[in-house]
Amino acid sequence: MRQEGLLSSIPEIKGWVSPRLSIRFDLREDGLEIYSLDGQKFLTSLELSQKAEQASLQLEQERLKAERLAEYIRSLGIDPDTL
Repeated sequence: MRQEGLLSSIPEIKGWVSPRLSIRFDLREDGLEIYSLDGQKFLTSLELSQKAEQASLQLEQERLKAERLAEYIRSLGIDPDTL
């Protein structure tokens, strides 16, 4: 922590709240957890990566669904691009 232009150690990180950022740090057995001012836990890089992968898979599924629907509409003799 910076005090009067100098860095000083934080004696106990568990439950410590940054006065500048207003975020809380909790040291757990499995690592450090960081919480926002409203108590929401910040996601880890692994959790963010997993969410991005899930979103990418969902987007691909929606794209394939739209493609199948367009093919079906074409099979009925309708151009889906003119709808």
